[in-house]
Amino acid sequence: MLDEVYKDVPRVRSTGEWFAIPQLKIEYEGDKSILVNFKEICELFRREPSHIMKFLVRNLATAGYVTDDLKLVLQGHFNEDQIMNLLNRYVSFFVRCQNCGRPDTRLIKKAKVVYMVCEACGAEAPIKTTA
Repeated sequence: MLDEVYKDVPRVRSTGEWFAIPQLKIEYEGDKSILVNFKEICELFRREPSHIMKFLVRNLATAGYVTDDLKLVLQGHFNEDQIMNLLNRYVSFFVRCQNCGRPDTRLIKKAKVVYMVCEACGAEAPIKTTA
């Protein structure tokens, strides 16, 4: 009888992953692209806004700055796909642990070298500051 009930219950398919980049909110003002939810992204990644901004600006080959209310302003028109692809790349280089793949990491600078320290598995590895 219990087997009959279980076969009618839909299976939940989940990876158990809590880490997902939120939907980007981009506004356009003249020739500028403004990432409105940049603060939320920085908090999710647990990284300094300046670090993420430098990565995006360098890879988009543009100028940009972070406002007082933590919005990212980029010179030029950039669509959601362009920025999302770069954020995914940022995550693979600077957020996810190279050993276990978990996003529970932090960056620590020791003697001019930046290390990614994983709080999930304890791994510690130097990272390239440019990607």
